[in-house]
Amino acid sequence: MAKMRYWLSASVAAALLTGTVGGVAQAQINDVLRTAQQSTQDGAAAQRQIDELDDDATDMELQYRALQQQVESQRLYIEQQRVFLQAQQNEITSLETQIERVGNVGVDILPMMREMVENLENFVALDLPFNVDARETRIAQLYEDLDNPEISAAERYRLILNAYDIEASYGRQIDSYDETVDIDGVPTDVPTLRIGRVALIRDMPNGDLFIRHRYNTEWERVSGASNSAVTGAFRIAQEVTTPDLFTAPMPGSEDAR
Repeated sequence: MAKMRYWLSASVAAALLTGTVGGVAQAQINDVLRTAQQSTQDGAAAQRQIDELDDDATDMELQYRALQQQVESQRLYIEQQRVFLQAQQNEITSLETQIERVGNVGVDILPMMREMVENLENFVALDLPFNVDARETRIAQLYEDLDNPEISAAERYRLILNAYDIEASYGRQIDSYDETVDIDGVPTDVPTLRIGRVALIRDMPNGDLFIRHRYNTEWERVSGASNSAVTGAFRIAQEVTTPDLFTAPMPGSEDAR
């Protein structure tokens, strides 16, 4: 009986001890699990921070490279602008040199232009007397233009060349116009035919034809045999008929006579 009680007491004690030890062990396991879980969570949080820092570093690297590209682009742009500005400066220097040369040319060309006008004036004076008022007025205007400081040298030269072109065109034209002629003290409009700058033919009121040409400064009577040809020439000059060949009553030069 005593042994039975001892055995029961020992069993109870062992059970109590086992329960106590088991509870402690379970508590420790739970602590370990909690610690492991916390460590896992902390590790995950740390990994997230690492990933975020890595992403930030990647973004910063990309931004840095983008900035480097911008800096390089700006450097190339500045270099191009430097080259452009240098080219502009060279052009300015060249233009300044040309302007200086033009200034010198302007001083030298003015006497030449005046001589051109004088030669044109002499030419008109020695030419057949047609469109006299218009031609002399044109030359007088050229002299005024030469003395006008508001007109550039280039414009003066252009005006002179234009006058030369007009004079040259007269030699390629056939023209008809009325000219006032003093007949027995009475001013009379007489039809006049101009054949280039070679001859002038007047159709007088009485039907007579008179010619003045480059070989004679006097008016000469034209043979009646030429009346038909001269009439045809008048009609061509007046644009009554289409241009065609005609025979002009031209005498030979003094050497040919």
